[in-house]
Amino acid sequence: MGAIDNVRLRCSACTSVGRVRENNEDNIQLWQQEHYVIAVVADGMGGAAAGEQASQIAVEAIEAMLAAQKAGGQPFEQRPDEQVISILLEAIRTANSNIIRRATDEPELRGMGTTMTVAYVRPNRALIAHVGDSRAYLVDSRGLKIQQVTADHSFVEALVAAGHLTHEQAEEHPMRNVLYRALGQNEDVDIDLYEIRLRSGDRLVMCSDGLTHHVKAGEIATISSEAKTPDDTCQRLIDLANARGGEDNISVIVIQTELDLTAQATLEIGSLNLVELDVEDTIILRGKLERIDPLHDGDETLRAGLLPDVRD
Repeated sequence: MGAIDNVRLRCSACTSVGRVRENNEDNIQLWQQEHYVIAVVADGMGGAAAGEQASQIAVEAIEAMLAAQKAGGQPFEQRPDEQVISILLEAIRTANSNIIRRATDEPELRGMGTTMTVAYVRPNRALIAHVGDSRAYLVDSRGLKIQQVTADHSFVEALVAAGHLTHEQAEEHPMRNVLYRALGQNEDVDIDLYEIRLRSGDRLVMCSDGLTHHVKAGEIATISSEAKTPDDTCQRLIDLANARGGEDNISVIVIQTELDLTAQATLEIGSLNLVELDVEDTIILRGKLERIDPLHDGDETLRAGLLPDVRD
């Protein structure tokens, strides 16, 4: 656990092969330092071992980035957000290039790809980089409110955004797992970036679609709010998805902010300067940190080369 401004982070990560698949193509990882956490969810696709390798390559790119930053001398948490964003983007683009190169070198792996959602979390804010349909949710500390931070890069989500489908129809659509953006698809990859402000008690939940296929957002909020620890939250969410069929691999990461009780005696809670969450607190950052629609790219378009997700 790390503490900044008398708020600390607690976190947990769990993954399950589910009840149908023979291997786990999800790869997740947590790196926790004194003042920050970096979390990754990567959900591979491509069949056989290809998806598993693609998601592993994605995680390894973040690991290599962290090793390079450590060797560079300047502590990661002391870098301005603009540098952190640049570093995360470069790592994800490296992952994309490495996946494409591996698929080119090994023909049996052609067509492999992976989603990738990366969060850099400090006690008062989180920066999230996102490609694909592995989601990040923010569960409000003061109630059962939940906000989906990331927008799925899926065919049906584009139809929902265009008003052609309802969310209810999208959940049952036969193409709900077809992605138009994922790592390994094209040499150039567009990456969505989000910034969210955190306050004590908030929970950031990251997951692969193996969870959201079976568990609704409201249920994620309820379980996250009722569970005593991030470990408990992760396990209860995975157990529920498996109880409802476990049709895919299931991965969950929970990062929770909380007051450092050892400092509470000398701290007035009002001095924490933590903020209320509303839609204006969540932004997508692109390029030079342009502020646009908080949940969707305002120029969302389908692109050539839909990537079939063979995780089903």
